[in-house]
Amino acid sequence: MFSFPFFDPSRPPPVAPPPNQSSLDQSFVQHFLSTRPKRSQASKTARASISDLSHKITDLIGEIELLKTKKATLEKEMHLQPDSSWQSNIKQLGQLQHNISGKLTQLSDPTLTDHLQRKLRARQKKRSWQKRRNARLKDLKNAQQANRDQLHDRIDQWQREQHKLHEEEQLVQQQLELASHFLADVHRRKSTCKRYLAKFEKVRESRRRHHQEEGDDDANADLTELTKKWTAKLTECVREEKKMKDVLARRSAVNYQRRVQNEWNRALFGDVVPRKVEDRDE
Repeated sequence: MFSFPFFDPSRPPPVAPPPNQSSLDQSFVQHFLSTRPKRSQASKTARASISDLSHKITDLIGEIELLKTKKATLEKEMHLQPDSSWQSNIKQLGQLQHNISGKLTQLSDPTLTDHLQRKLRARQKKRSWQKRRNARLKDLKNAQQANRDQLHDRIDQWQREQHKLHEEEQLVQQQLELASHFLADVHRRKSTCKRYLAKFEKVRESRRRHHQEEGDDDANADLTELTKKWTAKLTECVREEKKMKDVLARRSAVNYQRRVQNEWNRALFGDVVPRKVEDRDE
């Protein structure tokens, strides 16, 4: 197993090797440098960038335009002043033409031209790839936006359905409260009917014990008529009570189904379902 050597910071470092030992390393470096091929001037010019070449071509075009302008001006002076006063201008034009020829020769180098063509092809390839990537990203963004809009539409539709369901639940709850109040009123009227019928039965039993039925036919007829009326009211109360109980029983079944649905919604969607609707059903 490899282990690092132990270093004692309390002791001084080891003595450096003498300078004569580095001569071998120096000879290795010199041999390596001597075996490397020298860079040619063409390879140096081949590393020129497209922007530098563009600036050089722009400057060259400007010098050519300046040469044309000075040449036209010199021709006019030669016609107007046929002497040697414009010989200096001819030398300047020759020097400018020589500079332009040198730059043209430098720019027409085959190695530089090949390098420029490779650069242009690489740039065109990169720009084509960027266009394809931008188009792909745009399509992906449009697809994501369409999916997002579709999800928002589904959420809005779900919210509208939940709002409509909430309003229906409120209406049913109000009807349930009215049915509960009406059932309580039916129970009260039913108790009243039973109480009066019990009183009528007690009066009839009392008159029977005291043998008063034979002598008072009108009282017996009135008592019978009252008994029939309160019996009819009791029958009506029983019918209404049965109807209200059926309504409440159906409502209880609906509440049970709604509670089951709320439990499934809570299990699937968490707290997305409004709490008020669930608490009201429970």
